[in-house]
Amino acid sequence: MITIDLSIVAELICVLFMIAILNSILYKPLRNVLKQRKEKMDAIDSEAARFENNTKRLIEDFENKMRQARLAGKEEFEKFRAEAREEEQKLIEESTKEAEAKREELMAQLKTQIDAAKKDLQAQAEAFAMEIAQKLLGRAV
Repeated sequence: MITIDLSIVAELICVLFMIAILNSILYKPLRNVLKQRKEKMDAIDSEAARFENNTKRLIEDFENKMRQARLAGKEEFEKFRAEAREEEQKLIEESTKEAEAKREELMAQLKTQIDAAKKDLQAQAEAFAMEIAQKLLGRAV
């Protein structure tokens, strides 16, 4: 059984004294270490969040710049394609004009040759006609 006497008061004083000593030697330093650890973890968490936000912003900036670069590249490509089409059209027109000029020149030469050949044939035809007439008639005409 428990008896209440002066030894309980001595025990109570010892326990309170032990709590005060343990509090100053063990609990306060332990709480300070845990508080510092929590502060460091909070600082690390806030820094990690800041880095994460910064990373997200940089990624968004990068994606925007890439999107703009793609658009600019596409516009440049279309511009060069249009220039190439224009150049191709110019070359085709020039080639067509050159071919037409060459054809006209050749046609003129051919016509000149045909006219010359007609004159030669006409002259030869008259000479052949005279010769045939002389042979048929047996005299000079």
